[in-house]
Amino acid sequence: MVRSWGPAVLRAAGDAAGWLGAFAAGSFAATGYTLLTAWAPLALWAHGHRLSTAVFMACGGVAVALVVPVPAAAYLRSRGRETASYVVGGGLGLLMVCAYGGVLYFGEQDSDQQALHDRGIAVTGVVTRRWESTTPDGTMSGTVVRLPDGTRHTLQGEQPPVGTRVVMTVDPRHHVADRPGPPPGAPDRVALKLSAAAAAFCCAASSACCATHLAEDIRRRLRRSAPAARRPGTVSRDRPFRRSA
Repeated sequence: MVRSWGPAVLRAAGDAAGWLGAFAAGSFAATGYTLLTAWAPLALWAHGHRLSTAVFMACGGVAVALVVPVPAAAYLRSRGRETASYVVGGGLGLLMVCAYGGVLYFGEQDSDQQALHDRGIAVTGVVTRRWESTTPDGTMSGTVVRLPDGTRHTLQGEQPPVGTRVVMTVDPRHHVADRPGPPPGAPDRVALKLSAAAAAFCCAASSACCATHLAEDIRRRLRRSAPAARRPGTVSRDRPFRRSA
């Protein structure tokens, strides 16, 4: 009884190890690729390259949408799992792009807040004008503030009366837009971490759908590449069998 259960247990353990290996490799590779693709535009944004950031954001979104979900969906479809391929290619692909956009959006906000927290300078100015602007997204409003050096800065947000003295934060490198109020505190990065976790979840879900078939393909290729062991009494195909006299 023990002998009959032993090979089955070892085979099940091997299957589980193969599935976990394929799942972990796929998850880490897809998650690392997605976050690395988001890191490049965020680094450009932190150094004030706004146009380059927009180009990298568009290219990164297309790359994330095509490189991770599309090959996974095509692989599942080739193995006869059409329903799973639609879920991975459509649903998880859309969620991954949304999570990638969340990483970029909240990453840019946290980057600006961190920059003003590190090097922002609080300056007191005087409100000289109030303004309003209508855009397709809605109505924006703010004030124009004159600083002691004579420069004028446009702020968005509250509209105190003209002549009011207000405090604003200025970036000496001019990479981040000026903001009303004193320098902010350090960002908590909660939304950024949640977006990164959502991207990792989509990558892990895609890997889980493909792990079983991928582990089977790996085992099949290993068996084909391994030399076949000859049983006792068998004749090699390379050498002709000769009878002894």
